Amino acid sequence: MTGYTRVDTANNISNGNVIDADDLDNEFNGVEAAFNASSGHTHNGTAGKGAPITLVGPAQDLIVSTSTVLPKTHNTLDLGSSSVRYKNAFLQGSITTAGAVTIATTLGVTGVATLSNNLDVTGNTTIAGVLTANGNTVIGNAATDTVTVNADVASSLIPSADDTYDLGASGSEWRNLYIDGTANIDTASVDTANIATLNVTGNADIDGDLTVNGSINASISGVSATATALATARTITLGGDVSGAANFDGSANITITATIADDSHNHTIANVDGLQTVLDAKQATISNATTTEIGYLSGVTSAIQTQLNAKVGSSYTGDVDITGELLVDSYNETFQAVSSSSNATTINCESANVFATVLTENTTFSFTNPPASGTAYGFTLKVVQDSGDSGYAITWPSSVDWPGGSAPTLTSTASAEDQLVLYTTNGGTTWYGFTAGLNLG
Repeated sequence: MTGYTRVDTANNISNGNVIDADDLDNEFNGVEAAFNASSGHTHNGTAGKGAPITLVGPAQDLIVSTSTVLPKTHNTLDLGSSSVRYKNAFLQGSITTAGAVTIATTLGVTGVATLSNNLDVTGNTTIAGVLTANGNTVIGNAATDTVTVNADVASSLIPSADDTYDLGASGSEWRNLYIDGTANIDTASVDTANIATLNVTGNADIDGDLTVNGSINASISGVSATATALATARTITLGGDVSGAANFDGSANITITATIADDSHNHTIANVDGLQTVLDAKQATISNATTTEIGYLSGVTSAIQTQLNAKVGSSYTGDVDITGELLVDSYNETFQAVSSSSNATTINCESANVFATVLTENTTFSFTNPPASGTAYGFTLKVVQDSGDSGYAITWPSSVDWPGGSAPTLTSTASAEDQLVLYTTNGGTTWYGFTAGLNLG
C-alpha cells in the first residue's frame, strides 16, 4: 500500500517462515489504525500518512491537483442540487460560466463582474457602487413597467437621433418643467405659459389670448385679424383756424364738430363758388323794391310777419333749430300706434313722442332714427296686453339701461295697460328706461 508503513519491520510474515498470530494481529491493527477516522492516515503526502488523493468518485469523476479541481468529463458534474445546497462560497478570482446562473437570495459583488452572456434577474437588484453599462441598454419590456430615479442626473440627456423621440405623450404629459438656461424649441404648443422673458427669433402664432405685464420690443408687420380697440385711447384735435376734438379708441367711428374761429381769415367773393351769381340775383330783386319795402328791413313789421306766416302756414315738416328760448302758450306731441310683425316692433323716433302698442305676440323692440349725440330725445310708450289673457312678453334692446339693471315685469292679465318712459342723450347708444305705471287698465 503506497504510503503505508508496515508494523512487521522484521519481516516475520514472509514466505517460508512460521507466522505467529501476534505478528498478524499487529499488522492488522496497523491497517485498522491507518483507516481510523480521527487518527488514521491524512494522505498528505508525508511519510507514513499516505499519498495525496487526486481522483475521487466511483469512476474517478473528480480530479484534484495542487491548483485545480476538475471534473473528469466536461459538463457532467453538479456542485450541489436544488434540494441539497452548499452554504457560502468564497472565491478570490473570477467566475466563468457558459450557462445560466440562478441566485435564490442576494448576490453581493464587491469587485468586477464580467458577463459574456445574458444576465436575467427576476428579483430585485441593488448596486451600491457605480453601474457602468457599455453598449445598448433596454429598461422594461412593456408600458406597465416603470423607472424610478431618486438620484440627480449629472450629465446631459441627449437623444441618439435628432427630431425622432418625444418627451411625454398625449395623455401622459410631464407636469412642471424647470429650465435655467435656454429652451431651443422648433415648435411649441402651450396651453398656459407664465414666462418672465420670452425671446422669439422666428414667427409666433398665438390662437388664444396673450397677456403681457410689461413691454413688448418687437417689429410687427402685417394686418391684425382681430383688433377691437386701441390699448390707449387717443384724442384727435383739429388745429389752425378750426377747433374741435374727439376721443378715438378704434372701437367705433367718431364725428368731430368743427368750429371756425371768427375773423380768423378773409375771403373775397371770388373765393366762394356761386356767391357772385346769388348776389347779382338779390341785387336785381332789391332794385325792383320800393322804398317802403326796403324800409321793412329795418325791423319786423306787420307786412314781414304776414309774409312769414304765409310761408310757414299752419304746419311745418322738418327740423327747426332755434337758438335761444322757445316760449309758447301750449304745444302738442304726436301720437302713433305701432304693431308687431314677425315678432318685431319698431319705434321710429322721427315720427312721434308718444307711442302705443297692443301685444298680439311675443315681440322684440328696436328704436330707430334718434337725434344725434348731444340732443336729448324721449318718448312715452303704452303697452296693452291682448284681450285673450295671453301674457305676451317684450324683449328690449340691449342698449336700454333699467333701474337696478333689470327690465320691469309687465302685467300679463287680459287688456292690462303699462306705461313706460325712455330717453337718450347720446344718439341711442344708451337708453334710460323707467316705469311710469303698471296695471293701469
